[in-house]
Amino acid sequence: MTVATTTTTTTTSSPPPPPHHPKPTDLPCLLCLHGGGTSAAIFAIQTGRLRRALAKHFRFVFVDGPFECPAGPGVLPFFQGMGPYRRWISEDGDEEGKVRPLLRKTMADDGGTFVGVIGFSQGARLALGLLHEKQEKHPEAFNNFGFGVFICGTYPPLGMGSALFPVTPAAQFESQYWNAKHERIIDVPSIHVIGERDPYARKSRLLARCSEPKSATVMEFGIGHHLPSKPADTQRLAEGMVALLRDHQQQREADGWKAEVVVDKRASSQVEVIQIAVQA
Repeated sequence: MTVATTTTTTTTSSPPPPPHHPKPTDLPCLLCLHGGGTSAAIFAIQTGRLRRALAKHFRFVFVDGPFECPAGPGVLPFFQGMGPYRRWISEDGDEEGKVRPLLRKTMADDGGTFVGVIGFSQGARLALGLLHEKQEKHPEAFNNFGFGVFICGTYPPLGMGSALFPVTPAAQFESQYWNAKHERIIDVPSIHVIGERDPYARKSRLLARCSEPKSATVMEFGIGHHLPSKPADTQRLAEGMVALLRDHQQQREADGWKAEVVVDKRASSQVEVIQIAVQA
């Protein structure tokens, strides 16, 4: 008896390629400027919630201010032992010679695509001064910053020695510069975060008045002199920053630049991975 046999060939198809997720080095970078009397490492801790919400959108690059100083208000005892503590203002007016080269070296060593700057307290003063230099086409300006985020900023804006703003007390700056001509000094897209219980809230509002209303978003939260901690507040700030990035990309494309960064369109609350570069 002849038995017929049947050979069955099974073809397995290759699984579809996984969706593209930007590598940490693909992400657009934010230069992070800490407050006076703290440090890059402390600012990294302070921004932990915000970084988790934005981990698929930005890479945060932190840098230490060049001048040592005592710990700032509210730093101790929580950040005891995390010195040396640093600031962006010197006692001898050497900001121009120290700050600008430090920032340029940090960005060059990192090698990423920097799209904006985020500053807290005294760092927000410096961040706004940097954006104003770009707007006024200062020869030493950081032209790659497309937007700024100012959190619990103090006042006045900080220039660097021979740059556009002198290092002066707030009252002197206000009397010299605060008039109809100088009131709105930057129209670079920005977010100003103000703490309603922050003892420096008045200075934060004065700093916010330096921005054109059409290009600035002011967010007030029921917080003191620190970053938002409630999930809803963090989410609101994160969504605002993603909107700044998208507007920046669209503007670059409109100006004829090829988009270089990828925005993850999922809800930022779904993002859990943290990527951080601390320049200590």
